[in-house]
Amino acid sequence: MNYKEFNNNIKNNAVNPVYLFTGPEQYIGHMMEKTLIDMEISKGLEALNLTIYSDKNLDVSELLATCETLPMMSKKRMIVIRKEAQFDKITGKHDLERLTFYFENPCPSTLLIIYWEQPDKRKKIYKTIAKNSTVVVFEKLDSGEIQAWLTKRINNAGKKISRSVMGLFVQRSMYLVNEKKTMEMVDHELNSLIDYIGDREEITKEDILLILPQSIEDGIFKMIDYAMTGDKGQALLMLNQLYQEGESPFGVFSLLLRQIRMLLMVKIYTKKGLPPKSVASEMKVAPFIVNKILKNGKNYPIDNLWDLIIIGADLDAQMKLGEIDQHLALELFLMKIE
Repeated sequence: MNYKEFNNNIKNNAVNPVYLFTGPEQYIGHMMEKTLIDMEISKGLEALNLTIYSDKNLDVSELLATCETLPMMSKKRMIVIRKEAQFDKITGKHDLERLTFYFENPCPSTLLIIYWEQPDKRKKIYKTIAKNSTVVVFEKLDSGEIQAWLTKRINNAGKKISRSVMGLFVQRSMYLVNEKKTMEMVDHELNSLIDYIGDREEITKEDILLILPQSIEDGIFKMIDYAMTGDKGQALLMLNQLYQEGESPFGVFSLLLRQIRMLLMVKIYTKKGLPPKSVASEMKVAPFIVNKILKNGKNYPIDNLWDLIIIGADLDAQMKLGEIDQHLALELFLMKIE
């Protein structure tokens, strides 16, 4: 079950006794958790009906006793096992047997949430939970989902944003191209933006550019784009801008070669007929990264990319041996991109 399906179930008051929250977007899980607390526990009685386990060495006996305790003046008792409690590290045979029995016969007046970001699906305990409970997978949001999320947050803050400015915010956030970027980070950036504009209602392009300066990865892609389309002057201007932002020639060159290698690999796998999801699996990257590369590099010929890999390797060796100035090498490399 994904977060949208889970959210619909909550709205329809279809709540199950045990949930396993998995996936990289645990921040969204925490928000869903708060919604359940507000819905299932009487206001002001959270201290009596909410137990959160976040310390290592989770005591299974204590946990199960709490699960079997009836709520006090509330619809449900809620128990949350945070990832810090290391539920996945429980290995004692007796403890696992008792947990298995509980998952097969959960207390109907208790709502148990377990955070396990990357569960080992081979483990018996996972199979038992998956069979008898509800697994909610909080994956990274796609382009439409993140824009819908941000629009709701902006409206709730009493602010307005145009579609084009929203697109710029998503682009500058790097959420769709950086697998380590989470919605918690994006929310923090959005809050900074809202704080910055103060009493002003409209979020503008200039606000985005100031609060979210361009990342080097995004700049590298654009620099390649300019060079590929023959606009070498603009590519060199972008290179100088990266220098002004404190990037070293060798650092930029390394990222440039990395992007070209990834472009080449994606093009090769795609030419073999592999769908983006399979390409992502082969390259051990997230599928949205492959989709982004395909979109950005659709006009880059494979032969040109091979040539650039060879030229880049040669210049890399020359730079490391001190046979060529790093700045000059990088400019020469940009001139070779076509």
